[in-house]
Amino acid sequence: MEPDPNSNDPDSLYVGTPYSLQRPSPSNRFRRFPDSTFTVEGIRLGRMLFWDPIVSADSTLSCGSCHKPEFAFSDEGKQFSMNLSGPTKRNTPSLQNSIWMRQLFWDGRQPSLEAASHDALLDEQHFNAAQAVSKIEKRTDYVPLFKKAFGRPGTITEDKIFRAIGMFMRTMISTNSNYDKSLRGLYTLSDAEQRGLAIFSTEKGDCFHCHTDGPYLTFTNNEFLNNALDSAATLADVKDIGLGKVTGSTDDYGKFKVPSVRNLSYTYPYMRDGRFETLEQVVNFYSDSLRYSPNISPNMKKINQGGLHLTAQEKSDLIAFLKTLDDASFVSDTAFSNPFK
Repeated sequence: MEPDPNSNDPDSLYVGTPYSLQRPSPSNRFRRFPDSTFTVEGIRLGRMLFWDPIVSADSTLSCGSCHKPEFAFSDEGKQFSMNLSGPTKRNTPSLQNSIWMRQLFWDGRQPSLEAASHDALLDEQHFNAAQAVSKIEKRTDYVPLFKKAFGRPGTITEDKIFRAIGMFMRTMISTNSNYDKSLRGLYTLSDAEQRGLAIFSTEKGDCFHCHTDGPYLTFTNNEFLNNALDSAATLADVKDIGLGKVTGSTDDYGKFKVPSVRNLSYTYPYMRDGRFETLEQVVNFYSDSLRYSPNISPNMKKINQGGLHLTAQEKSDLIAFLKTLDDASFVSDTAFSNPFK
């Protein structure tokens, strides 16, 4: 148990305001996570820490430097993000709906938002726990929030920093797109969008195998797959081994996390290395440019034909549907914006 240096303080200084996350629908289930008690103060604290460069070694970078809300918490159309170690090795993924994610990063190397935040700060911002805690302890705007968010003894610790950031990131829920509204009877899909949905959700487009997930509606199955992006004669020829580095299994070489297809208008460029700048390029790839390697996902059923071979109209309709998954209210929500501006 932590010593309580503030034992004479009134209890009211250590009681936060309860906050309840709203489920998008009764069928939606939130994953269990380390800190299941949300408070208004804890979320506010996490938001501040997310945006404050105080957590980086030289106080120049924050989580928000690379995860911008107006781009669905991706990095402003950049192929790779810049950090204290130089450019990232992979494209910055969106943080949307991460409350439903089982593993984080393209290679799945972390099991929780807390661990992922620590990983990112340590690798990209050269996080030093003692240094960060010392700087935060000197800030009068932070001290009372740590007390309210985590109760007695009110001390500021490395663990609490990442619990707070994780609390804030779990509020990044996007479920108010036109498609979501159509399910609630508040929007009617156009003819093109309806045709695109039919392509998406049948063998015609094969999208649904990887990009549906039942009641969670994240539009990813949360699996790690080889999507025929790069060719390799043998697994030893795979250049970026992805999940294989985490598991140590050669069978996992070249497998990466299936990303959500929500908010694609804001999260370009696409794929783990950001090689495609437009949705048209992505659809053209799946239509006509699949590449062989030994452990291609069985979901890529048209690999032997090189792709789906969609017509120009079918491609246009599919993109029309994908754009119904854009959530303008999410990317403009001021609850996620930089609190220091």
